Amino acid sequence: MDADVVIVGGGPVGASLALLLRRSGLRAIVVDRARFPRDKPCGEGLLPAGSRVLAELGLDLAREGFPVLTGVRYRLESGASARADFRTGLGHGVRRLRLDAILAERAGVLTGVHVTAVRPGRAGVEVETSAGRLRATSVVAADGLRSPVARLLGWARPPSGKPRHGLVGHLLSDGPPTREIAVSLLGGVETYSAPAGGGEVLVAVLGPRGSLRRRGLSVEQSYREIVARAHPELAGAPLAGRVRGAGPFRVRPATVAAGGVFLAGDAAGFLDPLTGDAMAAGLVQAAALARLLAADPATAAAGYRRFVARQWRRRRVVGSLALVLTGRAALARRAVAGVTRRPGALQVLMEVNEGSRGLASIGARDWAALAGL
Repeated sequence: MDADVVIVGGGPVGASLALLLRRSGLRAIVVDRARFPRDKPCGEGLLPAGSRVLAELGLDLAREGFPVLTGVRYRLESGASARADFRTGLGHGVRRLRLDAILAERAGVLTGVHVTAVRPGRAGVEVETSAGRLRATSVVAADGLRSPVARLLGWARPPSGKPRHGLVGHLLSDGPPTREIAVSLLGGVETYSAPAGGGEVLVAVLGPRGSLRRRGLSVEQSYREIVARAHPELAGAPLAGRVRGAGPFRVRPATVAAGGVFLAGDAAGFLDPLTGDAMAAGLVQAAALARLLAADPATAAAGYRRFVARQWRRRRVVGSLALVLTGRAALARRAVAGVTRRPGALQVLMEVNEGSRGLASIGARDWAALAGL
């Protein structure tokens, strides 16, 4: 065998998984078709659960210059808002252009390597790449929302539900960085913003197909118009780089583990960027998978499928609730008013979203507050 585990995808999930496996004494090789530094559309607001995984690997995000995040604020266009603090630790605004490069260097990612075939077998898994053949006991694909490995294995499935898309950009701001993620519900579209470090603010604009492009305007002009509605203070801010598109969202593969092959991160399923939990969820998956593979590769698949199924149920409930409120101004107003009267309800929901609480911790009074009762 060339390695105990071959990891396809050197982003935060794949690179962190390699470092976790090596701490357990396993040999891990990471390949990625990209070259670093590379940019990628992403929410970049890392919840505390994800920050903890990176801290365990010795990465001090604050020392690296990534802004600290202390909570999430949900805002309406009327100016009403409700905030939930992070009570389980600190989150961070992580510019992917920098974070990916830092982790890829630490993990020794082999860049510019394309995977052309994955062949599970009794004696392990063979991976054909543009740099040659690799053999390993296990293969993990952390290769993104449109996972090439999932397609090669026939596990990929088309997006479900009403198609939603995003436009993602970074704006330069000379003001002090905020310490919170801000989600603005604008009626039909939403924005998700977070400080990304280096004087940059990430703003993602999200909505159904056709809602993000204004008639007669370019993509960038449409993006700026929506951003100005949510963040007037950024209306004239210069763009750092270009506006990138993403979507459609809500994708889930046929399985996340079989025949010695595992899917992790966005490749294991992606709901919607509005909840901002995807990167943290992927890092938590990496930590769980590293423990399972270190304990017994032969039984890791069953344990990992159970773990991801529990995580998916929790994420789906929170994501569905968030999407119900978007585009329904009356419901959104009632929810914000309800959680303003009972702040603990939003706090519980955020901790379920972050993964530090289970679904059962959302009580009847919390649901009532979210319904504006």
